Amino acid sequence: MSFIQYEKKGEIAYLYLNRPEKRNAINSEMSDLFLEYLEEYKADSEARVLIITGKGDKAFCSGRDLKESKENPEAFKKKPLRGRLFNAIIETYKPVISAINGAAVGAGCEIALASDIRLACAGSKIGMPEAKRGMGATFGATILPKLISPSFAAKMLYTGKLVTSEEALQVGLVDEVLEDQDQLMARAIEIASDICECAPLSVKRIKETIWKTMDVPLFQALQLDIGPNVYESEDRIEGAQAFLEKRKPVWKGR
Repeated sequence: MSFIQYEKKGEIAYLYLNRPEKRNAINSEMSDLFLEYLEEYKADSEARVLIITGKGDKAFCSGRDLKESKENPEAFKKKPLRGRLFNAIIETYKPVISAINGAAVGAGCEIALASDIRLACAGSKIGMPEAKRGMGATFGATILPKLISPSFAAKMLYTGKLVTSEEALQVGLVDEVLEDQDQLMARAIEIASDICECAPLSVKRIKETIWKTMDVPLFQALQLDIGPNVYESEDRIEGAQAFLEKRKPVWKGR
């Protein structure tokens, strides 16, 4: 059994965290597979959107497998998660949706934070208890205060307490809360399909611009030219022509 399942249906790719008996906790083998499939998604010009979710009905991802750190400390030391997975999600520069189907804790929460869109099942618990484990939550402590209220982020990080998906919605940590897993995946696919209606180069440029200007002062950011040059692309001509002809554009990604 593979700890990660990856598949593609049309232009939408799916990455399933597949250790439901361990609440999808990430061990070294799993993190390597995760990175391999992210690279496959990034390199696949036909894959437009990636949806990440967990197998089972208990957890999206319960974080790093701490049992491995005890039983195989060398593997744990040689392959620390830290920013590896999370940076790789961002640096695909193609959209990533996290469909949080249960507990998203520690590294599981950070996977969601690195994603562009976060949807959650009702009753899911989300947070980073690293302070209770003597760990650092480096990625989470860096990105969370940029996405939500810094004081609420500090409270989450300092106390290590988890919040419900409903609380997460109130503070903007997740974008929508769905009643069950079926509705969760249906909504994720709906949003992914909407993204696929748009020009791939435009979406890529927009994602890259969002992340690369997050900490850049406004007037400096406005001077930057980030990502592919869409203004001289065939798709820009096609988009305008399709609008005038009242038809769907046929994107070429160039």
